[in-house]
Amino acid sequence: MRSKKLFHKLKLFFNHKKQQEEKRRLELKIALKQLKEKHKALKEELEQLNNEEERAQLEEKISILEAQRRKGIDKLRNPEV
Repeated sequence: MRSKKLFHKLKLFFNHKKQQEEKRRLELKIALKQLKEKHKALKEELEQLNNEEERAQLEEKISILEAQRRKGIDKLRNPEV
């Protein structure tokens, strides 16, 4: 391991609050990746649908996912807010 990475781990170890924040940040990144994958899957499913009602429902789900993802990205970029 590089010294920079070791120092970062030591800081996290001795600063419990920072360690918790880092853990939440990592969990948020994982959740955002899952949302992105789900978004892609729903988009692909949307392209194959012909029924207008089902398309409308799926588009609503997609817009909700996009809003959730946007909020998560904002939280990741600005954790103080």
